[in-house]
Amino acid sequence: MTVFAADREEFLAVIQQLKPGDCVEISSLASVADSARELLAAVNTAAEKGADIVSVREGIDTRGEHGRAVFALCRELLSLDRNRQLEKQRSGIEKARQEGKYKGRKPILVDEKLFEDIVSLWKNGEITARQAMNRLELKPNTFYRRIREWEADRIRKAGQELKTELDSLKGRLP
Repeated sequence: MTVFAADREEFLAVIQQLKPGDCVEISSLASVADSARELLAAVNTAAEKGADIVSVREGIDTRGEHGRAVFALCRELLSLDRNRQLEKQRSGIEKARQEGKYKGRKPILVDEKLFEDIVSLWKNGEITARQAMNRLELKPNTFYRRIREWEADRIRKAGQELKTELDSLKGRLP
């Protein structure tokens, strides 16, 4: 079955209802998508459903090798562009760090005593990890990172205390 989609909303609605063997005909690529990324997402969805897209103005037909190759090339170009943007962002951040202008995201402040109390409840099995996260208002990655940091800090402090005690014992030994 061939369906003609005149505008973006109609095109996106048609894409969601496609069945294997269907074909969506559009007047031009520009008329149905706000960006190349959005267009490729729709083309990929159509391909996953076993359907094709034909653009009259550009002469692109995904039923043939030429049409599939055009969209494969577009995917690669978008990927290259995205990687270039990320690299440019990384280099800008690195430059700003070297100049002391970029310090990253401000850390989420959590009361240390409250944190220790809630972590103790969690470690003793009195509350779940999710309940601990909710009480501390932390997302999972932040919660578990803070646990690792807290445990590493406790180990470091215990090591320093042991060293101090050993040093004081050495002074007392003959």
